[in-house]
Order: sequence, then structure tokens, then C-alpha cells
Amino acid sequence: MNSWPGTESRGRLCGTRSTSSRARAWSSPLGWPLTHFEESVSARLARPDEADLLGLAYGLPVLRVTRLALAEDTPVEVNDMVLAADRYELLYRWAAD
Repeated sequence: MNSWPGTESRGRLCGTRSTSSRARAWSSPLGWPLTHFEESVSARLARPDEADLLGLAYGLPVLRVTRLALAEDTPVEVNDMVLAADRYELLYRWAAD
């Protein structure tokens, strides 16, 4: 499971450290405390090279998840992932206020 502030994503991921932990580890000592995150999710068909890497048949759908860690308006880290759409469930939680 990948950890993201206020979100959970389930499925097989290549890394074990979350984007937020990694970004916090090196941004704060540089004087860029993280203030917020943005995430964009889109769906499309896999390109041939992606299908090969993910072990998919050509033309199956993938999810593209782009996560951005920011210190005010300054981007500190971008995490761009392509996930096999049939292997993941994305769950987002946020306060109702």
C-alpha cells in the first residue's frame, strides 16, 4: 500500500517509501517545508512499451497517476506512475468541512 496524505491506493507498487515521506525527508532541510499535494488521475490505453513492462496485452487500459508535492507554489517532487488498470483500486478520503 502506498501512503499519501488523505488518500490510500491499493495494489502492487514498485517502491516501499511513500512520496510524501521521501519529499519531506529532503525538502525540509533545504528550507522548503511541504504545504500541500496535488494528484491527477487519468485513464488511457497502454503504449506498447508500457504493456511490455507491465506484462499486459497490447491495448489494455492503464491509469496514469501524477502526484505533485509542493512547498507553497514551488514543486519539490513529481511522482508519475502508470498502473495496470485491472490491478489497482484508488481510494480517496477527505474531510467534509
